[in-house]
Amino acid sequence: MKIKKLNIEDIRIDGGTQPRVEIDGDVVAEYVELLENKVQLPSITVFYDGVCYWLADGFHRYWANMKIGNGQIEAEVAQGTQRDAVLYSVGANASHGLRRTNQDKAKAVEILLKDDQWLQWSNYEIARRCGVSHVMVSKHRNSLLTVNSERPNARTFVNKNGKTTTMDTTNIGKSNNRKKYGGISDDAFEPVRQCSQLKKRAAVELPYEANYAANAIISAMGEELAFEIAEAIVSKLKGNN
Repeated sequence: MKIKKLNIEDIRIDGGTQPRVEIDGDVVAEYVELLENKVQLPSITVFYDGVCYWLADGFHRYWANMKIGNGQIEAEVAQGTQRDAVLYSVGANASHGLRRTNQDKAKAVEILLKDDQWLQWSNYEIARRCGVSHVMVSKHRNSLLTVNSERPNARTFVNKNGKTTTMDTTNIGKSNNRKKYGGISDDAFEPVRQCSQLKKRAAVELPYEANYAANAIISAMGEELAFEIAEAIVSKLKGNN
C-alpha cells in the first residue's frame, strides 16, 4: 500500500464498507481531541479502483477529521474495487482499533453470507476473513437459509449506508412494473452519491472489455442500481418495453 494525503471529499463511504452497526460518538470525540492537540492518528485504509477511493478501515478517524474541518487525511491506498474494500473491512478491526461488539461481528459475517459469491465459501474461510469463530458463521448461515427459504424471490443487498436491504425480484423486467409515459416505478432505487472525479465528467467512459466495463458501472452507480440497469438491458435486448 502507498501512503498519501487524500481530499476527504474524494473518499466514498457509501459502498457498504462499514461493517460496524454504528459509529461510537465518544470515540470520535476522543479522536477529535487528539487531532486538536496535534496528535498524529494512524492512517485510514482505502481501496482505489481507478475512479473512486473506497474507505475500508478508519471510519472513526474519518469522522473525527470531518468534524474539525480537515480537508485532507492521510491514507494507505491499495489498488482494488469496492468489493475488495468490503472484503477487507469485515476483518479490519479484528485485532486493532475499537473493540468490536457481538453485533458488529454478526454484521460482518452476514455481509459475506448475503453475497452470492462469498456465500459459497466454507464457514472456516468466512470465519477467517471476519476474525470470528466458525461456530458463529454456521449459526448465521443456518438462520439466513431459513429466512431465504421462506422468501425464494428475495434478493439481499448491502445498501449505500452499509445496511442490508432485501428486494423482491419477482416482477423485475416486467413492463407492468413501470408507470406509463416514462414514469419512475415506486420501487426505483435512489442513486448513490458520486465521487468528485465523476462529477467532473459529462459521462462515464466505459472500457471495451466487458468485465472492466461492468466494474466501472458498479463503481459509479453502486451494486443495487447496477443490478437494475443490467436487468433493464436484458429486457431491452429481448424486445420488451
